[in-house]
Amino acid sequence: MQRSLSTLALALAAMAATPAAHADPITTTDLAVVQAFQQGLTVETFDNVGGGRAPMAINSHTSGVPVGDTAQVFNQVAGVQFSVGGTVGVNRPALYQLGGGLAGDAHSGDTVLGTVDFDGNTNFDRSGLMEAFLPTKVSSLGFWLNPALGDVLVYFLNTNFAFSREEEVILGTARVKAGEFVGLQLDGAQIGGLKIGAMRDSNGVSKGFTIDDFSFGGSGTSEPPGHVPEPGSVALVLAALLALGASRSSSPTRKATD
Repeated sequence: MQRSLSTLALALAAMAATPAAHADPITTTDLAVVQAFQQGLTVETFDNVGGGRAPMAINSHTSGVPVGDTAQVFNQVAGVQFSVGGTVGVNRPALYQLGGGLAGDAHSGDTVLGTVDFDGNTNFDRSGLMEAFLPTKVSSLGFWLNPALGDVLVYFLNTNFAFSREEEVILGTARVKAGEFVGLQLDGAQIGGLKIGAMRDSNGVSKGFTIDDFSFGGSGTSEPPGHVPEPGSVALVLAALLALGASRSSSPTRKATD
């Protein structure tokens, strides 16, 4: 079961109502650009996540298959915590080990991190949400998007309210095409949150998404010199939600904490 469009709209509208710092994330498929971005960062490939995690082996992007507890990830990656909305620590994304025709969809190794629905099942044919929280803020954050699934809308934030209960500030936004790398690099350690939402294609279809090579790190002053905030735009976010495949508007609404 996915959160409804109205629930996501309220959450993102509230987020957009805060001041937004002006920054432009990169979106690219140029390996040299990505390698330069990742220099000095922690790059989590999801192939050897500790804490007793064991990826779920899949050979196709089939939704509705139960995901075991040990495949799901919350705080097992040092320095970052993950969720798929809903209740923090309960509704979690999963490690998927790609085999068969999917083997080439991981950017490195064979394991990626992907969305799970609120019933604990695989979710590849309806849009989903993935969130991250970095308790210690960083200056750089990025990841690769699965080339065989759908596009996403990404928000880089100063924190993540669902985890920290602190006000969210938008630091950068980007629409990312399947197969691209997206990253934001700032002068100071300001990035503490991330939201990734699946988008519908021109036919109104969402394919979900998975990510790989989650790259983060870098430090500095919490607010770089010359920082000038700009007003967030509720209208911009709500317009984006028209394309964002949060779920069919007729699907049941489930109360979320974020």
